[in-house]
Amino acid sequence: PLSMRGKSENEATDTTGSLSDADCLPGEVDVRFELAKSILSSITSPDLLVDESTPQGKAIRWIVCDDSISVQLLEGQDPATGNLPKQKHGFRLGGDAGEAQVTRRYILATLSYSTSQSSPWNDSLNFLSPDLHECNWHRNYTRGNFPFGDFDPVGMFCIIDKGKLSSPISIHEEFLLNDENYPLRYLELNLRIDNDLNGPLPLEIGHLIDCKAIGLENNLRLTGPLPQTMGNMTSLFSMALILNGPYFGGELPSSLFRLKNLTYITIQFNLGKDWSLPSNAQISDDTQLEQIVLKNNFSGKIPSWIAKLKKLQVMDLTMNNFQGVIPEAIGDLSSVKYLNLMGNNFTGAIPSSLGKLPAIEVLNLGNNALQGELPAPIGNLRTLQLLDVGSNELTSTIPSSFANLESLKYLVLESNRFNGTVDVLESMKNLTILLTRSNSFSGALPDGFFSGTSDNVVVDIGDNEFTGELPSSFANMS
Repeated sequence: PLSMRGKSENEATDTTGSLSDADCLPGEVDVRFELAKSILSSITSPDLLVDESTPQGKAIRWIVCDDSISVQLLEGQDPATGNLPKQKHGFRLGGDAGEAQVTRRYILATLSYSTSQSSPWNDSLNFLSPDLHECNWHRNYTRGNFPFGDFDPVGMFCIIDKGKLSSPISIHEEFLLNDENYPLRYLELNLRIDNDLNGPLPLEIGHLIDCKAIGLENNLRLTGPLPQTMGNMTSLFSMALILNGPYFGGELPSSLFRLKNLTYITIQFNLGKDWSLPSNAQISDDTQLEQIVLKNNFSGKIPSWIAKLKKLQVMDLTMNNFQGVIPEAIGDLSSVKYLNLMGNNFTGAIPSSLGKLPAIEVLNLGNNALQGELPAPIGNLRTLQLLDVGSNELTSTIPSSFANLESLKYLVLESNRFNGTVDVLESMKNLTILLTRSNSFSGALPDGFFSGTSDNVVVDIGDNEFTGELPSSFANMS
C-alpha cells in the first residue's frame, strides 16, 4: 500500500512509499487500512482498493493516512460491536453511522482522483481537505445564472433537514458546513464551472445515496459514459450535464430511469457524439420524471418504454440524430404539455396516437423526414397552442378536424407537399402565426381569415397556388 501523506489537494500523480507510521497519521495504520477496505469493499472491488495506481487505491490511502476525520472514526472502532463512532447527526437517508461518513468521503476522494488523472482541477473546491467536513468541500462563486443568484456554492454542499426545525429559515441558512448542530437532509454536487475535470466518472459516484442533484458543466476533458451504478442514487432529483467534452457520453444508464425521485434530466450542448437512450428500461409505476431535455448528439430510436413516464410534462429532443419512426406508444404520455422532436431524422408517418395527448400545448415535429398525411385525430387537441410540422415530406390536405383547434396560436406547415384549400383555418380565432410557404395549397383565402386578431400577426403563404384577392380582414393587421 502507498501513503498519501500531505496530499490534501487534487493531484494527478503520486510517487509515494509504503504505508508506515512515519508516513501516516498516528495509530495502527495497517489495521485502519484493513478496516477501511472491509467497509469500502461493498462498493468497490478489493482488487481496485489494493492497487495503488487506481483512483480507488489512492482514495483509500488518503482516507487511511491523511484524512483526520476518517482516521478518528476508524481508530474509534468499538471492539465489542465492531462499529465506528456515530456522526453528530448525519443524513436523513444515509443515517449517522461513522461507516457512512467514511464511505461518503471515500466516494468524493475517488471522484477527485478519477477526474484529475492528467492534471489537477483548476480549483480544488476544498476537496481532499482532511480537517473539513465534506459538506465544506466547496467554494462560493458569484454567478447570475444559478438558482441562488450570487451565492453559488460550487463543489459539494449540504442542505439542512428543515423537518427538524421549529421555525422558518432563509435560503442561505439552508446550507450547512457540517452536521454539528442539525441533521442533514441531502447533498448536492455542483460542478458547473470550467474546472478541467479530466478522466471518467467513477462507479463509486452512484453510491452517493444522499445526493439530490448533480450538475456538470464546461469540463471539456471528462471522458466515458455515466456509470450504471447511478441507479443506486435513490435521492436523486435532478441531473444536468451541459457543455462538456467530446469524449464524454454514451448510452444513458437504464438504471437511471428506475429512480423514483428523479424529476429533471437535462443533457445539452455537449460535444460527445455517442449519446443514446437505452433500448430497455424498467419504469416504476410511481416514477416522478417530469422533464427530459436532450439537446445533444443523441442517436438511435425513441424507445417504447418512454410511454410509461406517466408524469412526463416536457420532452425536448431538439436537434439530435434520432431516427426511425416515432413510436405509436408516444400517445400514452398522458401528462405531456411540451413535445419537441424538431431537427432529427425521423421517418414514416406521424402517429395518429398523438391525437390522444390530453394536456399537450406544444407539438413540434419540424425538420425531419416524416411522410404521409396529417392525422385527423390531432384535431382533437383542444389545448394545443403550437403545431409545427414544417420541413418534412408530408402530403394531403388539412384535415377538417383542425377546425376544433380552438387554442391554436402558431401553425407551421411550410416546406411540405400539402394541397387543397386552407378554408378549415378560418375558424381558428386565436391564430397569430401561419407559415405555409412552399406547398401546393390552392383556392382563395377565406374572407374571415384572422378576423378575430388585429395585432402581432405573422403570415407567410408564398410559393403556393392560391388565387383571388387577399381577404379584407388583412387590412386590419399590424
